[in-house]
Amino acid sequence: MSHMKSIFGLLLLTALLGLAPLAQASTVLEVNIAGSSAMWQSQALGAWSLACPHYPTCPAPIHGIAAGHWSQNANNTNLVDNRISNTDAGAIWLVWTSGATKVWAFTKVDSVVGDRCFFAKPACSVQVTTWTGADQAIGTNLWGADSTPPAAVQAFFNGAGTAVNVAATDIRPEDAAFVVCRVNSPLGNGSFGTDGTDGLGYNNSPGLTSGLCPGVFGSPSGLASTAYYEGTAIQGAYPGSPSQANVVSFNISGSDPITGTAIPAFSVVEVGATPIVFIDQRASALATLTNATDLQLQQAFSGNNCDASALGLASGGINIFLREPLSGTMNTTEATVFRKPDVYPGSTLGISQEANVNAPSNNPLNGQSGTCLSGAGARYRAIGTGQEVKSVANSAAKFGGRDGIGYTFFSYGNVSSIANLPSQGYIQLDGVDPIFASYTGGDPGQPATATNPSPGSAGTLPGSANLPTTCSSTFPCPESDIWTGGLSFPNVRNGSYKAWSIVRLVGTTGSTSLAQAKDLSVAGNKLNVTSVPDYIPFAATSGDPGLKLIRSHYQQYDGAGNFLGAAPHNLGTTTEAGGDMGGCIHSKTGAGSTTTGLVNNSPLSSACVTRPVTP
Repeated sequence: MSHMKSIFGLLLLTALLGLAPLAQASTVLEVNIAGSSAMWQSQALGAWSLACPHYPTCPAPIHGIAAGHWSQNANNTNLVDNRISNTDAGAIWLVWTSGATKVWAFTKVDSVVGDRCFFAKPACSVQVTTWTGADQAIGTNLWGADSTPPAAVQAFFNGAGTAVNVAATDIRPEDAAFVVCRVNSPLGNGSFGTDGTDGLGYNNSPGLTSGLCPGVFGSPSGLASTAYYEGTAIQGAYPGSPSQANVVSFNISGSDPITGTAIPAFSVVEVGATPIVFIDQRASALATLTNATDLQLQQAFSGNNCDASALGLASGGINIFLREPLSGTMNTTEATVFRKPDVYPGSTLGISQEANVNAPSNNPLNGQSGTCLSGAGARYRAIGTGQEVKSVANSAAKFGGRDGIGYTFFSYGNVSSIANLPSQGYIQLDGVDPIFASYTGGDPGQPATATNPSPGSAGTLPGSANLPTTCSSTFPCPESDIWTGGLSFPNVRNGSYKAWSIVRLVGTTGSTSLAQAKDLSVAGNKLNVTSVPDYIPFAATSGDPGLKLIRSHYQQYDGAGNFLGAAPHNLGTTTEAGGDMGGCIHSKTGAGSTTTGLVNNSPLSSACVTRPVTP
């Protein structure tokens, strides 16, 4: 009997020891994302659905720690590039499970900053400077009230912080590499340029060439100082705001240009497609604007004519608000509306919105003389989506009494501050509505429809205040209740609206964080369809067939004609390689699978021509 008791005691002790790790479970950071605002809200809801699958009934607290979330828009979060001690501020959300066993994090900054922070070796670290208060940046109706993160969660972001392991980006890494080469080099033409904007002038270190990435293809000897890799920060013009975008080199393959550390292979997770929307203030000169063509917008945004007459209206000065050229939003707009990809060597197609900026002498771009060649208006720089929307909304009050025009990736969160206001709105591009089937009404969730007449003017931006009664006039609301056909953004889906991009998550091939990013994308896309339809999901989910289109992919070059990243050399083997920023629109199941390497061949046409593999 004593022997049996001893065996039983040993078994019990073994069982208790087996439970000990559960009682002392470690906290795991599933993903630490940095980048684009386009999917910030959807991925927050996706993370919450993983942490609290039956909201508002969540798993019971473990050791006194309940599942929760925290969000802050106050820019009390820093992304620190440890290679050169460079810091970018951003907004953040955090989600954790009961017991804080799993944590998800997403810091919102520009796409190219997110790409840099992921590809930099070592990667940028995320540091939260204060935990006091929460901004409730994601609405309580969507995920309940924020709560202060437990100590185990805060520990990841205190002190030195934790490295970014996933990038959120509006453009592919190859396009991000092209962007940083263009920005971080002297103003002017490279080997093939014709418009003086192969390089944008934010780095004039000796030995640099316009459009050529510092240190990527054999930097001149003796020029390995920090200044060689770090250009002049791009500053915003909004009164009283210290916002800026930092210009720093990075590579997407080979070795880091600053530290020489090898860069592992990366993989891309396609999340969804979202349109660029041109937004405007409608108090005076732009009060009747409903549509603009590529050529009209090129005239205004390039500074050739800072006047309503450039957009086909009666003469009157207007303010034009440009995003910083490290923005995925800016570069999608640049490549689909302004300065379109062309066949090298050849003439530049269209007019860059960076024409007549002449950086860095006009940094910040802030209404300086000479940046507008004609017209009674002015051009200004906005840093980040929030500042771009705020600048347009306050154009008359803050920038000389004139109406303003700008652009943003559409999401309900991005435009919420100017939704349902007759004094603010959006326009068609080449006669096509970016959000609804028809600009003049017809969809249940659209302002100015017969069923929803208030505020009653075409081009009013939609928001929660004008959702159909089937949605209880607020979110969550499925896309099937907002659009007559049951699917979001019909003119993007049918290929008639051309200014859009696929938003993506990027991670290290084969890593745990990449697998977690894929799971998060799936979860976020389900809620994007059923709760807040901010974009078209890339893959089929929750009754939505997903995006049926792709943009053709092509080899990106720097200003000297060097390849940037892997390209789709073998046509037909893959479409998700190489650049696609501004590539031609094709069906996934049609010619698209064999049209890699094609780009636009006209400033006004979606027709395509083959771009050579070599210059």
